[in-house]
Amino acid sequence: MATGNAAYDFGMFEPKRREEREPVRENNVIELPRERLEENRRPKHHLLKMLPTILSFLVIAGMSGAYIYGQVQLSELSDSLGIVADELSEDQSVYTQLKMNLEAQTSLEAVENYATNRLGMEKVSQKQIENVALSSGDKTQVLLPVTDTGWFSRLVHSVSRFLS
Repeated sequence: MATGNAAYDFGMFEPKRREEREPVRENNVIELPRERLEENRRPKHHLLKMLPTILSFLVIAGMSGAYIYGQVQLSELSDSLGIVADELSEDQSVYTQLKMNLEAQTSLEAVENYATNRLGMEKVSQKQIENVALSSGDKTQVLLPVTDTGWFSRLVHSVSRFLS
């Protein structure tokens, strides 16, 4: 068999590897004349294409402004309502206090004290009572002006006098 120190290089029989390289790209840059290049660089603004965007922006801005304005008005009205409610409660307490003072001043006891102390009046006694006799034949009569308005009104008037 194998005697000796002979060595074999089996790598010589293997296919050689190629180094991987990136594929070379073709240059696909199109050169344009300077006039067309300037024409393509300028942005083209078409009013008809921008009109819906502008209108939608204005509508949204208007709705936002109306909402904010309404909230500000609501806040101001709430503040003024709170102030008026406070004033109302203060005025109601003053009214209650004044009503109690008035009732205290116009009570029967207060009137009696005022009449006795200030005016010098006394309570009713028998010596102050006087009887007055009236004749029993007094009668009163109310005269209405006679207006001649027609036979129908006279008939209605006579019926109403008869029924009363």
